[in-house]
Amino acid sequence: MKEPKAIFIAILMYLLVFADVCYCDTFTSRQSKEVLHGYFTARPSSPQASQPEGGQISVYTQEKGALNLNPGEWEITRDRQGRNNKVVVVPVDDMIMFEIETAAFEQAIAAASDEGPLLIIVEIDTPGGRTDLAQRMCAAITQTATCDVIAFIKGGQYGGAISAGAAVALACNKIYMANNTVIGAATLVTLSKVEAGGRGKERSYREIIGEKYSSVWRAYLASLAQQNKRPGLLARAMVDSSIEVIEVNQSGKRAFIEPVNKRPEQQVVRTWNKSGSLVTLTAEEAVGCTIADGLVNSREELLRQLEVGDANVVIDKAIASAKREWDIVKRRVNEIRKSLDLKAKQSRYPQPAPKFLGILRGARSDFEEFKKLAQKYPDLHVDIEEVEEILNSINAAYENALRETKRRR
Repeated sequence: MKEPKAIFIAILMYLLVFADVCYCDTFTSRQSKEVLHGYFTARPSSPQASQPEGGQISVYTQEKGALNLNPGEWEITRDRQGRNNKVVVVPVDDMIMFEIETAAFEQAIAAASDEGPLLIIVEIDTPGGRTDLAQRMCAAITQTATCDVIAFIKGGQYGGAISAGAAVALACNKIYMANNTVIGAATLVTLSKVEAGGRGKERSYREIIGEKYSSVWRAYLASLAQQNKRPGLLARAMVDSSIEVIEVNQSGKRAFIEPVNKRPEQQVVRTWNKSGSLVTLTAEEAVGCTIADGLVNSREELLRQLEVGDANVVIDKAIASAKREWDIVKRRVNEIRKSLDLKAKQSRYPQPAPKFLGILRGARSDFEEFKKLAQKYPDLHVDIEEVEEILNSINAAYENALRETKRRR
């Protein structure tokens, strides 16, 4: 097994070699001049492909299928020639609130990037939600080193990328916005309590966090912005209403700073927000301050602008499927609760021994199913230990009732 230092050096070399060409598609052997067309993958492209050794990368080529290449032995050119002529669209069009949907998003991004599409487009229309889940979504995007990920803030019910949705957009390589949309107001929100089936009940979970966590969130948004050459201060001001942002010009160069840092030779071009208000940008403003990269009013217009107008568009269904699964789970949980309520009412009155034993067996069965659902779906926010205690109580009551029934016989 390789020493940790050797593994670290191999990873570092990979990052240095591919920092600017990680989406490239044509591989030319430095020695034999053999030319292959394909794309990088995050994992072996087929079950038959071996795991890459230290310093190697996994690629899928049109000529030879799945391969592991040594990056030092190949010249890399970004030209899309080896990629599949398709664009994968991943919709984010509701509150960022449930782990089941976040997991589906993570899986969708990873799976799409390994299919070698020309682009992945994250279509956003969300009022935000849980920032812990948004960070997982951002990580799924930023860790996708094999394909460009484009945010399209499309407009709709919520009107843009608000709060945690702004973070998801900032994580993408480029941001395009429809004319009637906004981005910003990224106040930190975490989960306090969500009732099962509480989609859309913002009051049940909104909790503004203290300065310690808000500071971390500010820095996080700033880093997301800066990694794609966007103004980090504007991203911070989306979180912190005490930050005032002005745009200044000095010798033809623009900069975004706080008023306290303005130098005499700098000319104020614009005040982007006043202290006391979070930065929320219209589409035109976002393009004007380089938070966004362009205005488009439809997916088709976006595809033309990105020069992939003839690509096959594939809408990823993972999140929609997760929503349907979650709705089924909520309905089943409600059915179990109603069943338990009925059994609780029946148990308050004297019952013949066989019927009472049947009630307890039914309650045990309901709680066992409920426990399995709670273990599988964290979004139910159920205390498993409490469920187990109730199950133990039911089992004890059942055994006592069974012994009493046998004694009376």
